[in-house]
Order: sequence, then C-alpha cells, then structure tokens
Amino acid sequence: ENMKKNMDKSKGLYFSSKVLVALVEKGLSRDQAYDIVQRNAMKSWDTEGLMFKDALLSDPEVTSYLTKEELDKIFNVDEFLKNIPYIYERVFGKF
Repeated sequence: ENMKKNMDKSKGLYFSSKVLVALVEKGLSRDQAYDIVQRNAMKSWDTEGLMFKDALLSDPEVTSYLTKEELDKIFNVDEFLKNIPYIYERVFGKF
C-alpha cells in the first residue's frame, strides 16, 4: 500500500523512458521524443492532480503517434514487477 502511494506521488513519471522509446519506435528522432516527453512531464509535475499519462493523452502530438491502448500498455505496472521472482531467486536462492 505504501509503495502504491509513493508511486502515485510521482504521477507516473517513472514511465517517461518507456514513452520516449515508444515514440522513437514510431519514427521520431530521440530529440523530438525527448522534447515531447519533457514537455508533458513538466506539465504533469506543475499541475496538481494531473497524471503524466493524462497529460500525454491530452497532447495531440502524442496521440498522433500513440493510441490510448498503446499508452495503457506502456503504463502497465506489471512490466516493472514481472522479474521480481527472478531477482529474489538470484539474491536469496529461492522465492
């Protein structure tokens, strides 16, 4: 529960690198993608209650490259957690 609260405090900004990669895969240069991600990250950070994903969804430049479904997949927390059993096994010998 505390982990979820802490994750929510970041407004989803920890997904920024995944968004950047997705935009580059859609054909944008890294600099173009970085500018888009940075603009929306700052908008989210500076606006109370605005999550990063919602900032991206409200940006026509983003939605011209990424669909809502693609953003939903990018913002799936399970992707960050999928290797936890492997990590525990490597560190502690079993899960």
